[in-house]
Amino acid sequence: MAAQASPVLKTFSFGGCDFGRTSPAVGALSPTTKMLNIEIDFEEALKLHLAIGECIRKLNSYNRSTRAGKRTALNLAIHLSKG
Repeated sequence: MAAQASPVLKTFSFGGCDFGRTSPAVGALSPTTKMLNIEIDFEEALKLHLAIGECIRKLNSYNRSTRAGKRTALNLAIHLSKG
């Protein structure tokens, strides 16, 4: 019986967006900060929505009844220094 191959993972981005500001400010973050609010303008939020939707559609194409399919996930990276 042949071993099941893991799904081919996409190694690039589905898209992204810029954010307006954070609260508290990036410079004021500390290990005790419990919450970070990120303000995203409407047009940028639409870009983020489309990028997440595209990624979810790709994840839905994997066979989730296999171990490799169950391990697939969405990775959301927030680069606070870029703004």
